[in-house]
Amino acid sequence: MFDCNVAFGSNVGEVVYPGLAKSIPTINADPYLNSLLVRYCEEALANRRVRSDPWRLRVENAIVPLLPHGQANIGEIAPRLGVSRRTLTRLLASEGCTFREILDALRLDLAKSYLQEQNLPVSEVAWLLGYKESSAFDHACKRWTGKAPKQIRSVEILTEVA
Repeated sequence: MFDCNVAFGSNVGEVVYPGLAKSIPTINADPYLNSLLVRYCEEALANRRVRSDPWRLRVENAIVPLLPHGQANIGEIAPRLGVSRRTLTRLLASEGCTFREILDALRLDLAKSYLQEQNLPVSEVAWLLGYKESSAFDHACKRWTGKAPKQIRSVEILTEVA
């Protein structure tokens, strides 16, 4: 596919592009959306770092780039951190948390930020948080806050106006 040599059995999984690749423009790139998402992720992580334990922080940092791709699961994160799923579960338990709790808390923080952006449809917010269906995001919001995403968004609007 990439017309290059593939090395199996390597210690890392990576694709290395030539230095000139960074000068190639991305077709349909949305610099506004990219800067917005980077800012929201950095804000969410900055707020969490103050009170995060070492493994929790490592998991949060590993989750963020995988969320929009729907790959933020313990089976994907554990190998990236160099541990087994079971070991990661034990390490997080020693810090008093679970992978699911970390993922939900991070998604909730990001959802609150994304929903403040009126130009971002709820379906895109769901995708950015790693949900395949908007309905799954609706259910998660109701579980977290008791409100649907559109209700959260309208509360945010009323708060800004007041």
